[in-house]
Amino acid sequence: MKTLVLFSSADHQGNTAKVIERVASLATLEVVNIDKLTITGYNYANQYPEDDFYPLVEKMLAADNIVLASPNYWHAPTAPMKALIDRITELTDVDALKPKGRALAGKNGLVLTSSAVSEICPIYDQIFARFFEYFDMPYAGKLHADCSDGIKIDQQQLQDFLHILNRQSAVVS
Repeated sequence: MKTLVLFSSADHQGNTAKVIERVASLATLEVVNIDKLTITGYNYANQYPEDDFYPLVEKMLAADNIVLASPNYWHAPTAPMKALIDRITELTDVDALKPKGRALAGKNGLVLTSSAVSEICPIYDQIFARFFEYFDMPYAGKLHADCSDGIKIDQQQLQDFLHILNRQSAVVS
């Protein structure tokens, strides 16, 4: 199973990055820092300069698992993550791109996040749940790290997340 992690954070070495590193030590991941890409914001005219969006879509289409990884800022992902989600709308607007949008169906959608509370924020969670639903992607799993005092990851949640990524039982120490 090929796993693509689309990562965004104000701190590229922060808590969310450390959670990704933990998962990467237990599963094979390709991590793309979308903050380092140029992705033009969505517009109704669907007129875009050449940017990094189309190559990123190709990476998404080649993956079995698409993990959207962002800290939770004010009940939402980072602005670049939200901008990417908005831009993906283009795959539903432009006739030539609609097959690519439909090709996302059936890919596992997963979320990896961190915040200063013990549970994933329901508002944050719904942003991704609705996105995955719209593209007919199963919301296959989520991993949340409570960073109120260090980085705490529920071991069962980690085990479940890895199971989805690896499609086999992973042993977590």
